[in-house]
Amino acid sequence: MRRIADTNILVRYLTGDDEKAAKEATAIIHDGVEALAESIPETLYVLTSKMLYAVPRAVAAEAVGTLLDDISIEKKDTVRLALKIYGETKLDYVDCRLIAEGLVPGTEIVSLDKKLINELQRRTESL
Repeated sequence: MRRIADTNILVRYLTGDDEKAAKEATAIIHDGVEALAESIPETLYVLTSKMLYAVPRAVAAEAVGTLLDDISIEKKDTVRLALKIYGETKLDYVDCRLIAEGLVPGTEIVSLDKKLINELQRRTESL
């Protein structure tokens, strides 16, 4: 059976701020679980929100990157690269994911967002 964790499970696992929920989330993750790609930006938002956890972007990106070792997710390497870009820039996660996808040979990202295109070009030239 396919088991998909929601953002709540991911956040509780990462923060451990509610002991009971964190134990339950840890057990769920250790039993094997998948996360949807859409849960990653939501998890980053919750962690970095000044009204919630106020975790610095780079720290949140690293924590979620570590989480990828414990869950299944499609395109894990691309998600990992997007998290790295997220931690290094001020771009939102979706733009970082587009950049990561754009670095895959044979992929073209089309956008009118100059910041996104400039970062993609910068990273492409440094390869």
